[in-house]
Formats: sequence, structure tokens, C-alpha cells
Amino acid sequence: MRSYAKINLFLKILSKRKDGFHNIESLMTPINLFDLLKVKKSKQFRISCNDKNVPVDENNIISKTFALVQKKYNPDFLVDVSLYKNIPTGAGLGGGSSNAAAFLQITDKLFNLNLNLDEKIEIMSEVGSDTVFFLYNQPAFVRGRGEIVDKTAVLPSFYVLLVKPPVTISTSSVYSDKNLTLTPYNTVSNMHPVLNYGDVLDSVDNDLQNVVFERYPETGMIKEKLLALNADAALLSGSGATVFGIYSSKKYLNKAYDYFKIFNKSYFVYKTENINNVI
Repeated sequence: MRSYAKINLFLKILSKRKDGFHNIESLMTPINLFDLLKVKKSKQFRISCNDKNVPVDENNIISKTFALVQKKYNPDFLVDVSLYKNIPTGAGLGGGSSNAAAFLQITDKLFNLNLNLDEKIEIMSEVGSDTVFFLYNQPAFVRGRGEIVDKTAVLPSFYVLLVKPPVTISTSSVYSDKNLTLTPYNTVSNMHPVLNYGDVLDSVDNDLQNVVFERYPETGMIKEKLLALNADAALLSGSGATVFGIYSSKKYLNKAYDYFKIFNKSYFVYKTENINNVI
């Protein structure tokens, strides 16, 4: 099964909650970059992965997801999981959360659990803040701590260039940074569901961006260079470290891709596009 990445076209941090998380408002969209996940019944639980940076023990988000499935539904078998990572870790692209949601969808079918959407949402909400979005895999406004998904968003098609320097950023450390500026509730406008390309460009913003750029100046440099290379907009995705450029022109997309591939061989550089519905 394909496990798709996402980008945040905007991300507003509204307030800190009593449970330690933050209330957010975001517009997220899947992009055509994905991991591959295979799951089969087994007599022992095992995860294998091509990326040595991904834990394959109880610290893997898939392990946490299966532990909840076991607790709630007690399936007869354990599972053998094969995970092929294309989405870089610590990138702000939702790779781990996407893996968890894809794993739940596969496990539901594999064990004939017949889970309804509310049951899946309950499990995903316990696993992580933005995992619920990946049950839908379509553009959506995301609120609360990430578990409230409004899938009324309709986006135009556009090209996306992902550029990630070789750093891994801790999401929790960014959210706890003393210099994080919160967006007041009364300044958050209600986005209308159908956005044209100009609306998308006007909405691009990320409250975490200044914190990350201060800590990791290289990410800010990447954004400036994307704009200099004719991106129509550029932004940090989530808590980073990926910065993405939005392009309507494939010619400019390709030129920027070529530049970054030569500029630093250690960068993750990927040409892709947004997708409006994952089948």
C-alpha cells in the first residue's frame, strides 16, 4: 500500500492546550511522494525497513498503532511489516503519521475487523496528532490538535519542489520554543472550501517558520533561493526541515530542481505535485 506524504499550505498555532498539545489551524494536502507498506499475518511481530534511521522496535509508530489494535480488538495473529521509506524522516512531511494510518487500513482488512471511520479516528487520535488526516488522503482543513479534519477543501493542481537539508528537527522542541508566536483566534479567517491558485498563494504561511529559521538558518536560505528561482510561493512544511516551493511553471520547477541537485549533494530534492484524492 502507498503511504503518501503531505505539505502544510498554511499552519497557524492558536493556543496551548491543557493536555500539552497546541490547537492549530492548517490546510494540508497530500503530495505524490510515498512510502510502500506491506503487511502479512505472522506468529511474531516484526518490522523491517530500508532506512536505518527508522526504529523497528516499540518506538516505531506502527508498533504503537498495532498495540492499540491488539488492546481494542485482540486479533488472532501478529504481523510482519515491510516498510520501504521514500519520505525522509524529521522532514515535516508526515511520513510516520502516514505510515500509521496506512498500517491501520491494511490491518483492518487483513483481520476483517470491519472498523468504521469513527473507530479508526479514535485509534489514530491516540497514536498522534496529525494521523487522522491520512485516513482521508485528500486536501483538508485540519483543526484542534490535528484530529479534526474538514475535507471540504478543493485545490487546483500545481507543482511542488521539496528541498530538505541534512538536519532532523524535533517537533516538540519547536512547539516549546520560547520565541514561538501564537496566532490569536480572532485573526483566523474562515477559509472558503474552493481555492483557486491565487488563493493558495495568498494563504501560504507557517507560525513555526521563524523559530525553525532562527535555529537552522540553512532552511531560511533555501526558502529565499526557491523564491529567487521563480517559485510562486515557498514555505517550511510543518515543523520542518523540508522547505517547499510552489510552481505553476514546469520549466521553472525543473530549473530549481537542477540547481539544488548540484548545489548540495546531501540535500533531499524531489519534484512532485499536489494530489486531490488518493484512490
